[in-house]
Amino acid sequence: GFVPGLFGTSHGALQFMAYEDLKERYNKYRNRVSDTKLNTVEYIMMAAISKIFAVVATYPYQVVRARLQDQHNTYSGVFDVIHRTWR
Repeated sequence: GFVPGLFGTSHGALQFMAYEDLKERYNKYRNRVSDTKLNTVEYIMMAAISKIFAVVATYPYQVVRARLQDQHNTYSGVFDVIHRTWR
């Protein structure tokens, strides 16, 4: 539990990293200072794109974690879960 739990915190970190990078690149594209505040539509778009990135990056981990917690199946470890899920 502890190590998979720590890995689960990466979702928020990835989303924050992606949001900040997108905002900086977008402001550079618009020839603005990198810390310029976004308007509402820009904010929603950057937040949605960064959330999609974080979900896509961490969803496989969520599947493995849920299967490890399933009491109806017995797995010999993480690699067994990944192998059986892939198959």
